Order: sequence, then structure tokens, then C-alpha cells
Amino acid sequence: MSGRGLGKGDAAAARGEDGHPRWVLVLLVLGTLVTLVAIFSIWANRQMLNTDNWVSTSDRFLANQKIDEQLSVFIANQVFENSDVEETLAEALPPKLEPLVGPAVGGLHQLAPKIAERVLEAPRTQELWSTANRAAHESLLKVLNGGGPNVSTEGGEVTLNLSSIVDQVGEQLGVGDLGEKLPEGAGTITVLRSDQLSTAQKIAKAVRRLPIVLTLVALLLFAGAVFLAGPRRRQALRSVGVGFVVAGVLVLIFRALGGHYVVHGLVASETVRPAADDAWDIGTSLLKTVASSAIAFGLLVFLAAWIAGPTAAATALRREASPWVRRQPLAAYGVAGAVFLILVAWAPVAAFRKPLGILILA
Repeated sequence: MSGRGLGKGDAAAARGEDGHPRWVLVLLVLGTLVTLVAIFSIWANRQMLNTDNWVSTSDRFLANQKIDEQLSVFIANQVFENSDVEETLAEALPPKLEPLVGPAVGGLHQLAPKIAERVLEAPRTQELWSTANRAAHESLLKVLNGGGPNVSTEGGEVTLNLSSIVDQVGEQLGVGDLGEKLPEGAGTITVLRSDQLSTAQKIAKAVRRLPIVLTLVALLLFAGAVFLAGPRRRQALRSVGVGFVVAGVLVLIFRALGGHYVVHGLVASETVRPAADDAWDIGTSLLKTVASSAIAFGLLVFLAAWIAGPTAAATALRREASPWVRRQPLAAYGVAGAVFLILVAWAPVAAFRKPLGILILA
């Protein structure tokens, strides 16, 4: 080293007083990326492994007009595929009217989806729909957990059984009670096939652990960035808020792009795509909620950093509040508590809806 020694700036840098900007940048980027993945894992956990959320989402499917129409067509087709409507009408009509059987069957084909749609709107049917979806998801959870006494993980399938609804539509069409006539598998929709079980079980195990782990890792990365920022910690905190916002916005973009490519890649029929688009929007609504929560949380962090900043507005705000806070500290805490309760009631962040989330954010 030269005889002049270290200058003030060099000495400060050696002591870390200026912070570690490169490491801060690295930790902020990593924290944002981990937050991005954490948002997807939280959504997958809530959607895949929470029966109440599954049933709630399925109820929204049934309440959607476009999805309702496609489901009505499926159920109506199940009636005709699993019953001899023509023979039933021929037995009901006198011999002289047998020539009318063919036109009558054609008319019932056109009428069946409308009748199925009306049946689906009935409260009793909606209850059956919820019950069928709850049973399907409980079976799914048993399979994902390795099976159970009534669920096989070898060669088995998880299905949504709509046979009771098909039976109701058959009665409305006048083709008799289909309950005992329906073959095995009639009116069922496969949720998970046997060749998908092993992969699904591995994903479920990962999804159970990832939300907590990734959330903690993201917070630790952001905390490390703020700690290493030295005298620029307020700016680092502001960047943390930006990181949450960026992660949430990217998830919303991926959701929009994913819906376009997934729906158009899997659904070939133009008539079915509107219902598929709505199904994607409903099925990923929880993802939108989690991403929006990340954005709201980031904005709150950014706001806190801004209030502590050197701008004229922030400085004026602190100048006005400072004397009052010093004279009335209890009142100041009361105002802060009231603001927090408003945030809990408003719940711009999904964590405000959970007791543990409220405690952590407090």
C-alpha cells in the first residue's frame, strides 16, 4: 500500500459503511424470483390440496353460463348414450303413431340440453354438484396421500360422478328412471388417471412444503438485502416493495398468456373455447388473488419507504406529525392500530384473512 494510506471513502468502503451494492442487487433479484415461484406454489397448494377451495371453485363453474351450457350438452349426451330413447318412446306410443318416433327422438335431442340446463339451475342439483365435487376431491387427497381403504393408487382413477344428475335429466325427458340402467362410468368425468398418479403424488408432496419454505427464503433474501445496504437501507426497502410488485405483475402476465396458450392448445372446438376461457379464469382466480396480494404488500412497503424518504411531501408529513406524536405517543399508537385494523378489514393482502398472516404482518 502507498504511504498515504486509505482515504475517507476507501476506509468507509473497507468498513462496509457504504454497504454492499452488488450483493444487495443480487439478493433483491433472487428475492423477487423466489417470490414469483412462491406465488405459484401458494396458489397450487390452496387449489389442489384444499377441499373447500376446490368445491367453491366448482360451484363457480356451475354458476357460469358458458360452462353451464357445455355441461348441459355433456349430460344430455350421456342420457342418449346410456338409454334407448327410441325404444322407450315406441313402447309409450300406440302402434298407429310409430312413424312419429323418429321425429320425436330428434326433437328430444334438441330439447335435452335445455332441460339439462334447467335441471342444473335447480338448488337440489347444485347441492348434488357440490357433493360430487367434494367426494371427488376427498378421493383425490386420499390418492395423493398414498391411498386409503377405499381408494387404490394402483390402476385407479379419480372421477367426478354426475350419474344422479344424468338420471334427473332422463326423468325430465320422460325416458324413465335411469338409475339402475346406467352402465358403470356413465356420467363421470375423469379428474386424474392412473398413469398420472405417481407424478401427481410427487407434485403434491412438493406443493405442501414449498409455500412456507419459499416465503421464508424470499423474506430472508430481502432482509439480507436491506441489512447489507448500509446507509442506503431505506432505498433497499423501497426496492423490496418494487420486488413484490414486479413478482405479482409477472404472475398476472403469465396467467393471461398461459390461459391463451393452454386453452387454444387443448380445446380445438371454437364453440367450446369461450367456456374453456371462463373455466381458466375461474380456476386461476386464486392465483390472481395471491398475485394481487403480493402487489398490494409491495405497494405498502414502498409507501413506508417513501414516507421515510427525503422528498418534500414526505418531509412535510413527518414534520407535521412529529410534534403530535411526541406529545401523544399513546394516541399515535392508537392511530397506527386503527390503520392496521382497517387493513385487516380491507384485506388487500390475502394474509390478512388468516390469523397467522395477521400476526406476522402485525
